[in-house]
Amino acid sequence: MKTSLTLIGGKRIESPKSNKTRPTTLMVRQAIFNILNKKVENSNWLDLFSGSGAISCEAFNHGAKKIVAVEKDRITANLCKKNLFSLKDSQSRDIDINIICKDVIPWIRNFIGTKLLEKNNLENIKFDFIYIDPPYKNNIYKSLLIDLFKSHLLTKKTIVICEHSKNEVIKKDPLWKVEDTRLYGQTKLTFLVKI
Repeated sequence: MKTSLTLIGGKRIESPKSNKTRPTTLMVRQAIFNILNKKVENSNWLDLFSGSGAISCEAFNHGAKKIVAVEKDRITANLCKKNLFSLKDSQSRDIDINIICKDVIPWIRNFIGTKLLEKNNLENIKFDFIYIDPPYKNNIYKSLLIDLFKSHLLTKKTIVICEHSKNEVIKKDPLWKVEDTRLYGQTKLTFLVKI
């Protein structure tokens, strides 16, 4: 069973109708891309727990150069791919769009230390933006962020955007600092950068 979701600008994409995914609301997506504004143009964007790919689609529509979406559920990952390739000009830029059907934490661990297991042209890529939106109640943020900030996937300039419940607090750590937090209804966004 699928439902539809509206992107900024009015295009509709499909979203799985299940309790496994909780698509980022239009209000939150608009806020993110208003905050980031022109910085998204020509950026490399990593979408972790991508779900239907709404955030990846918005990043693509806002001019991101490279999109990598990671989603472990095969049906949802296929839907993410379908949504991304339904966007204007996406077919001609298929080399710039990569949907990976894997569990996020083991996938990130491939990029810690010297072992680089991924051979799909991600060896040297660094992301300008990393968006993280895991299921709200699974309490994986701390370990996930430690792995992420130890990985080769980001630089000192990378902005890591965490979407989480307003009741959850992401504290600073020796690996990162909190640049900003924003609250939208039940959703909080925390912006982190590497120390």
